Amino acid sequence: MRSPILLATIAISFLITLFSYVEAKSVTGDRVLVLLDDLADKDLYSRFWQSLQDREYQLSFTTSADERPAILEKYGEFQYDHIIHFAYKSKDIAKHKSFGNVQLVKFVNDGGNLLVATANDPSLAIRDLGAEFDIEFDATGTNVYDHKDTEHDLISTSRIEAPTSIIDDIKKPILYRGVGLYLGETPMLNHILKAESTAFSSNGYSASTSGSDDIELVAAMQARNSARATFSGSLDLFSDSFAERKVEQTRPNGTAKRQVPSGNIEFVEQLSKWTFQEKSVLKVVDHRHHKVNETSQPEYYRIKDEMLYILEVSEYVNDQWVPFKANDIQLEIIMLDPYIRTTLKQVPVATEHHFGRFTAHVTLPDVYGVFTLKVNYKRPGLTYLLAEDVVALRPFRHNEYDRFLTAAYPYYASVGSMIVGFVVFSLVWLSTWGGQDLKDTKQKAQ
Repeated sequence: MRSPILLATIAISFLITLFSYVEAKSVTGDRVLVLLDDLADKDLYSRFWQSLQDREYQLSFTTSADERPAILEKYGEFQYDHIIHFAYKSKDIAKHKSFGNVQLVKFVNDGGNLLVATANDPSLAIRDLGAEFDIEFDATGTNVYDHKDTEHDLISTSRIEAPTSIIDDIKKPILYRGVGLYLGETPMLNHILKAESTAFSSNGYSASTSGSDDIELVAAMQARNSARATFSGSLDLFSDSFAERKVEQTRPNGTAKRQVPSGNIEFVEQLSKWTFQEKSVLKVVDHRHHKVNETSQPEYYRIKDEMLYILEVSEYVNDQWVPFKANDIQLEIIMLDPYIRTTLKQVPVATEHHFGRFTAHVTLPDVYGVFTLKVNYKRPGLTYLLAEDVVALRPFRHNEYDRFLTAAYPYYASVGSMIVGFVVFSLVWLSTWGGQDLKDTKQKAQ
């Protein structure tokens, strides 16, 4: 018979494991692989690691030179949910058998999230990895400088270009030292942080160089499967020294400057939350449709039927699912091309429900065939929503048509007038020619 102490120990261990699993901050998991050039560099970013551990992440550190490096994929399953790539110097990491560029791209394609940071001299491996996501780094040896800063290669910026779904309400300047980025034309890219208009990118500081208004510092791509990959041209952005350093900020009245803590801590925390899918994550709870004044979903519809479409969506906010609110979700009814495109309206739901409900009252098109009811919702910073239903539309049966159509009254009148004319003509003909023939017949008989 097992002792009560042993049973209590097992129960407590089970509860701890259960709660640690339930309280995972990311919807995709809490296992993080950190790639470094040297394990000694780990101490440079201790505040960042502590922030992740406070949010229940399990960090595993490795380098490409480890005799027994971490294994990214085993038996067709990835062993980690997120990757932090700070190994910008390692030239041979691109072809590493465990976490080379091919494996990292496959990792994102399978739903993993990736955070990459470099300095002003990224290796070819980092450049090739960025190119896979349509993000290019500036030329080797270049750096971002700013005329307004005392240390011209240590710049401060407040130009957060990201939507509030990624970075929200940071008032303090952000410190940055590193290389600039160039973004491609892929619509899945998100601008996050830019340099001030007085900044420029060059291989050395020059007081005569004019500033540029379009230097990217941090950018991200959200793949079609909603996996997220974020790239920063500055590794110091995540460092303890930048987190603790103060920066000059102009007072709101513009008359004087003051020393304030940098906004790096808040920026890095929000950036990592978005990258690891702790925020701005949507999911379709349910999508259904039926005829108006009915509740069950039919096997098929008839043309011109009145249909009610219902979509229920939740958003992940502050570690819990809450009702999503929006006024721009559209429903398309498609057969090759959309026949109908309409905006869904949000309707109230009970407070205990953790989803927002959106509906559309639609008159189905006067075309029979197989249609797709599709909601394809893509907005910057939010995970993509896709809901599809295939329905069949049949024509009217022979006994379902109206017997008398208002639009056909002229034709009914023409048919009636023809019948009346025929009857009148027949009567006239019979009375005129029929009587003459009878008279002729009598004369012949006499």
